[in-house]
Amino acid sequence: MLIDVEYKAAIELLMKEKIATKPTFIINAISSESVEAVLRSVAMPKIKIGDRSGIKIKYVVEKVKDEEVKGEVSQLELMLQKSVDSKDKIIIAKDGDTINIDFLGKVDGIKFEGGESKGFDLKLGSKSFIDGFESQVEGMKIGEEKNIKVIFPEQYPEKKLANKEAIFTVKLNAIKEIINLEGDELKEKLKSFGFNSKEEIVLRIKKVIADKKIKEADDKYFREYIDAIIALKDTKITLPEEILSQEIEDEFKRIEAQILQQGMNMKDYFKMLGMSADEFKKNTLKESSIKRVSDGLIYSQLIEEFKIKATEKDFTAEYERIAKDSKSNIEEVKKQVNMSSAESNILYKKLINLIK
Repeated sequence: MLIDVEYKAAIELLMKEKIATKPTFIINAISSESVEAVLRSVAMPKIKIGDRSGIKIKYVVEKVKDEEVKGEVSQLELMLQKSVDSKDKIIIAKDGDTINIDFLGKVDGIKFEGGESKGFDLKLGSKSFIDGFESQVEGMKIGEEKNIKVIFPEQYPEKKLANKEAIFTVKLNAIKEIINLEGDELKEKLKSFGFNSKEEIVLRIKKVIADKKIKEADDKYFREYIDAIIALKDTKITLPEEILSQEIEDEFKRIEAQILQQGMNMKDYFKMLGMSADEFKKNTLKESSIKRVSDGLIYSQLIEEFKIKATEKDFTAEYERIAKDSKSNIEEVKKQVNMSSAESNILYKKLINLIK
């Protein structure tokens, strides 16, 4: 019991310091009267950020394009319709048809988030999917399964997928005849979304797209700003081997969990890649881990340098924004949104506004 008390006290003392690795408890000696132990961790490395006064980066927010709104409105229209089996017994999909599909997308043989769905309704020609996807579905017959090859655009928001080739396995379940909802049925459907008219939803769509473009502009500016800091001659970042090793191992475990979740074992995965686990860590994970840790250290130092804090007023405004955007009750938002996540968003936005 005494050991437990002393251990907790040591942990509390250590956590007051700026540490970069998880504490390790090492027992040096044990006797009938005492236990000699050491609680060890690696201190957060001190970095030197060079003179940033010469950094000039253009902050650009792309305009909302009509075709982007049109694509989203097409999806909206699908939700304000009901489908019935086609009276014409259409068996081949063509441009303009609304179809129901199952699809599973993979990049380098691995599933990715958002790349799988069953019973998905899609209007061919709506350009809701990556270029080339819908045109390859055209001509498919009901019940047919087909592999479709596409390439994610260079400016794709999820950077891990940008410029990557993906293969989607698509099954055409049905070709549907769509009937627009009218009268009370339409009003009830709109009400379930929290809106009174289709026009309100269109305005909401435009705002969501505009907000997304601001977020993309913020992220792009931040990445370029951090890269510019790292490129400065007088910026000095030295990463202790323990920190880098822990980051590589943490990333490796995340990838391993993802691979296992997809039903593949690591042995087969590395065989497919043509390298060992150690080679994968060294050749694939090391460089990205160095970049990720360096970026994090610079970010933390900038937050400290600018003395950025999240106030109670900031939290309230963040919760109110989320509640308004999601048409939710603010108390429900507080229950669902992790406080640390809200704080991260607040600090990030404040930093962007200060450096741009």
